[in-house]
Amino acid sequence: MTAPNFRNRTIWTRDNLDVLRGINSECVDLIYLDPPFNSNKTYSAPIGSKAAGAAFKDTWTLSDVDVASHGEIADREPALYGIIDAALAHSKGMKAYLIMMAVRLLELRRILKETGSIYLHCDPTASSYLRLTMDAVFGARNFRNEIVWCYQRWTGATRHFQRMHDVLLFYTKDAKASRFNKLAEPYSEKSKHRGRRHSVQTKDGADLHGRHEPHEGHAGCMGDILPQLPVQRARWLPDTEADRFA
Repeated sequence: MTAPNFRNRTIWTRDNLDVLRGINSECVDLIYLDPPFNSNKTYSAPIGSKAAGAAFKDTWTLSDVDVASHGEIADREPALYGIIDAALAHSKGMKAYLIMMAVRLLELRRILKETGSIYLHCDPTASSYLRLTMDAVFGARNFRNEIVWCYQRWTGATRHFQRMHDVLLFYTKDAKASRFNKLAEPYSEKSKHRGRRHSVQTKDGADLHGRHEPHEGHAGCMGDILPQLPVQRARWLPDTEADRFA
């Protein structure tokens, strides 16, 4: 790992591929990217805003893609290129979009630390193709989660269910070396798992197991489990496989 060659909270306002190629390898802990979704739409800044007149065209053709990038992926990452080439089954636009994304994802893999994580924000337009692309770049074994962000919107009559969700693809550089801060929240009053076995991890990484009966009136939280310990995170677990799937 090397030290970053940029200041924290630096903002660049140019093509991110040029910026990424100038960043030191393995110096970034966490990456979140919210790229174009290949929506085939043009987005214009609102009239009256400071950006009025600016527009972004989220439509991709093979003529938009750098020929050098195309050849670079084909030569260096044949498995990745095979996935991109298969996107022709969707459209030439999808293939062009994936080439644009892949050359940047390769640079993001290079700058990410072995302990690091990356979250890619997309939507159903290209999520299935991006999942395969991320598998090829970061390795399928380093896939952690597909997080679905649902929202509601009233729409007119359609011939399909509403497509009201975005997708976050969560990968690590190395699944064994990556860091993940576990999250915990109390069970509801009606939960059948109240008082079940729990797992607690302390600051020094030790795992302690035992039982805990929550106080009357709430479901049990970190402070109730082992208040005397400097607890960092905790998770409730069911006692048996039968309970786990009940």
